[in-house]
Amino acid sequence: MNKLLSAGTQVELSTTAVTAPVPATVAELAAAVTAMTTWDDITDALTGISTEVSEPEQIDTTSLAETYAKTYEDGLLDSNTASSDAFFNQTSEEGIALAAAADSRAVHILRVSFNDGSTWSSLAKVQPFGFNSSVGDVIKTTINFKLQGKPSTTTA
Repeated sequence: MNKLLSAGTQVELSTTAVTAPVPATVAELAAAVTAMTTWDDITDALTGISTEVSEPEQIDTTSLAETYAKTYEDGLLDSNTASSDAFFNQTSEEGIALAAAADSRAVHILRVSFNDGSTWSSLAKVQPFGFNSSVGDVIKTTINFKLQGKPSTTTA
């Protein structure tokens, strides 16, 4: 298996919000990504990015007749999330773009392009963020993205 290095990964946020109707399928999301003409490159502000995938809620369906083990059905998924540690600078292009997206509370497209040419995209809301400051370090923040729907991926 070839290892994919983190170096060279590009992270972008659509400059404009996604308007109604919001893409509901992976194909609609892929079309919205292709149609989006302006992106804010937030790569230089980020020190990494990670996604967390939720599992479906487990609905207890055990009846009184069950004698061995409980039974469950899958329910709805909670929203997935992505988060990134970032350098905090409210006057940088990246800081302005992230703050505007968080302030708008609108749905944007988060796109990650890997150095092998593959991409991962998701609808996302940028959550409000603060900052962390300590002696001997740069001012940093954590940017959280609330993801919506199923992500779209492309291969190189």
